[in-house]
Amino acid sequence: MTQLRRLAASNWHPLSGITYSTLILVLVWLSYQRFLNGQSDIHGCRALLNDGAWSPAHSSSNPQKWEPTGCRMAEYQADTIHNCLSGQRLVLAGDSTIRQIFWAAAKKLDPEQAKTESSNTATTNEKHHDLTFQAKGVRLEFIWDPWLNSTGLDDALKTFHVTPASKTKGTLTEKDESAALIVLGSPGLWAAHYGGDDYLNIFKRGINGISAHLASDLGDHTLSASSTKGKPNVAPNQILLAPVEVPAFNTLSSGRSETITSERIDKMNDFLSHLPPNQTSHVMWAFNQMTSSSGKAFEGDGLHVEDNIADRKIDIVLNSHCNAPAVDTDRLFQGTCCAPEPRNDVFKLALLLLGLITLLYVPRSRSIPKFTRQLPVVPEVITATRDVLIALIWCWICDGTLQVGKLERHYQQGPFIVSCLFWVIGSLAIIHKVLPSVSQAAWTLPKTNKEELPSSNRDHGFLCRDQSEEIKGLMQGFILLYHYNYASQALWVYKIIRVLISAYFFLSAYGHTQYILKTGDYSFRRVAVVLFRINALSAILPYMMGTSYSSYYFAPVVTFWYLVIYTMLRVFKRWNSDPWILIMKALAATTLTSLLISTPGLLEALANIAHSIFRMSWDAEEFRFRLSLDRYIVYVGIFIGSLVHSANMHDARERFKAPPSTTLDSDNVQFYVLATAGLGGFFYLTQTGLPTKQEYNDLHPFISWIPIFGFLILRNLHPAARNAYLALPAKLGRIALETYILQYHIWLGGDATAKLTLGLDDARFGGWMIEKALLTIIFIGISALTHRATAVFTGYITERGFLVLLAGLWIGNLVYG
Repeated sequence: MTQLRRLAASNWHPLSGITYSTLILVLVWLSYQRFLNGQSDIHGCRALLNDGAWSPAHSSSNPQKWEPTGCRMAEYQADTIHNCLSGQRLVLAGDSTIRQIFWAAAKKLDPEQAKTESSNTATTNEKHHDLTFQAKGVRLEFIWDPWLNSTGLDDALKTFHVTPASKTKGTLTEKDESAALIVLGSPGLWAAHYGGDDYLNIFKRGINGISAHLASDLGDHTLSASSTKGKPNVAPNQILLAPVEVPAFNTLSSGRSETITSERIDKMNDFLSHLPPNQTSHVMWAFNQMTSSSGKAFEGDGLHVEDNIADRKIDIVLNSHCNAPAVDTDRLFQGTCCAPEPRNDVFKLALLLLGLITLLYVPRSRSIPKFTRQLPVVPEVITATRDVLIALIWCWICDGTLQVGKLERHYQQGPFIVSCLFWVIGSLAIIHKVLPSVSQAAWTLPKTNKEELPSSNRDHGFLCRDQSEEIKGLMQGFILLYHYNYASQALWVYKIIRVLISAYFFLSAYGHTQYILKTGDYSFRRVAVVLFRINALSAILPYMMGTSYSSYYFAPVVTFWYLVIYTMLRVFKRWNSDPWILIMKALAATTLTSLLISTPGLLEALANIAHSIFRMSWDAEEFRFRLSLDRYIVYVGIFIGSLVHSANMHDARERFKAPPSTTLDSDNVQFYVLATAGLGGFFYLTQTGLPTKQEYNDLHPFISWIPIFGFLILRNLHPAARNAYLALPAKLGRIALETYILQYHIWLGGDATAKLTLGLDDARFGGWMIEKALLTIIFIGISALTHRATAVFTGYITERGFLVLLAGLWIGNLVYG
């Protein structure tokens, strides 16, 4: 207890100071950006409609995506369109370029029906006529009106109003009711081609005829869905205007190229750009940016765009209208353009609790109020609570609000490899000798003490604690860089990372096996401590972030395998000292777990039970996939752990140690050769063969032990290497669980699908490096402080307290879920 108090009062002050000073600096910068520079487009609506760029195309199966500047655009499909527009109308009016967008929307709703109806339309001689399409409870209407002066459009505009109709969801809107969304095409191409010298006046008359309906600034009401009285989660109705399309002039037919000139197009778009700001807020300038920045944007006639361009155009329309209600109803929705900040009462409660804790305990003063001094362990518990609350609050600020921007990730092989090399070089910079096994606080190096240092000839054996943490940290560094650089797009990288993840499960199984066999501790309190340690962070984050426990899949999978290991060793525990019986138990456990994982319906049944009783949402298929990839490596860890324990118990450590000589012993050459051959052969065969992820995943569970065991042999054969460890990776290894979970929200964004940005990435003088450094300092610091806090709470876990926590989580799920 005294040691915990001392740690809370002293050793953690530098880490807390650095982390929270950096955090305050970033918060000040974000406040400056938002309240001084960001008022014109807080929610990214103008960015969506006005500016963007195409992402790099990695392969034919991963085509380019349109990325608005400063926000993330969702790609809508049939279900999400239905959720937004069910029972409503989407009206599009204009020429054939707008008709392309109409068919793009129809294909999203029902590809087969759209293909049939578009083919039937193409066979008719009447191309210039109105169209309707209905699917998924949504009605699409196209009004042929290249001049914006038809009776049909006039009727649609007369009935239009911003406030959605009050009606039962799912009942289709009638003709005399307002359309949810109206998309208008500027009459520029027809005015230029058929208007002669009076083309500009004709164009102006068409725009002036609809300008009264563009009077309200689009940003004033786009995000008011959640505040619409009596109509929660329903977007306000909108009108959007497409600019005059800039065609591919060099491919226009001779008749069109004489009239549709760049000069005429520029003059008409210039007129649009000089409309009052409230009217220009409805113009989707991004349409022309799409075609100007794409290598192949138009079909052969130079007027009509390729299908993928039309798809992205309708996505812009739908993002403008549907993102606000989607965010209100689905926390996992990834679009951030034209999206409000969702309400979060848990965030407000966390802020209130943090304020109360600040009043109770100020770490700088190292004192607490008199009335709390008699309470047990107040300083360290309050400090731990503070750190956890700040971690939760920062997660929400980064990933739940619009304070911190989110950008799409792109895989670039060169920067990824360079960053990995930097991590390797940095890891090799500091090498420490292995110290005797003592109780140490994670992330803090013990002070030098001559009495604590081991003798130079002491051998610490195979895979000691410091070495295990070093390996976990090395792997975690590569995994973080893998996620940050979106390297999952490269199959060769994916294969390596899968081995690293399997190695973590091996080390986890090895460590748990060693502990249980060494201590014989099968108590419920030990189980409670381990389960709390593994699951604490991933159990409370869903309350703040609106995610689910299974979203952080690593904790559930590690928990599953720990319970398997514990149960296997607990059953007939008196025979664990017999290697042959232990092997038989492991084989039986392997068979049972494989059946549980592979048998259809079993995991689904468990997921249904968990949801019915505990209100926990599980993706059984995803869980099955994760478990199946490592269903055998865990038992390899158990076997090696039991073998090492048995050797130690029988004083046969020479099996796992090289002779104390610092030179290479000839008896160990065969092990070097076998380990090197295993590593080289594994990576050569997997990298040159198995051309798909599916093929590799099918084989991975059976071969993942080869590189893992090969590396461990090489790492432990020589005593000099065995009795030293890399300090930096070892520190990261101690907080590997926290970094893996928190990366979802404060290292990456959008639940680990986007990069976070502070708005410095485009600044000069290495602004992007400053941005990454600030975010990384906060990420590592909060991960370490959260690890420290979890260790403090773990010290006070009792059997009864653990059961109370479970009951609290159950009640929380019933209320919150």
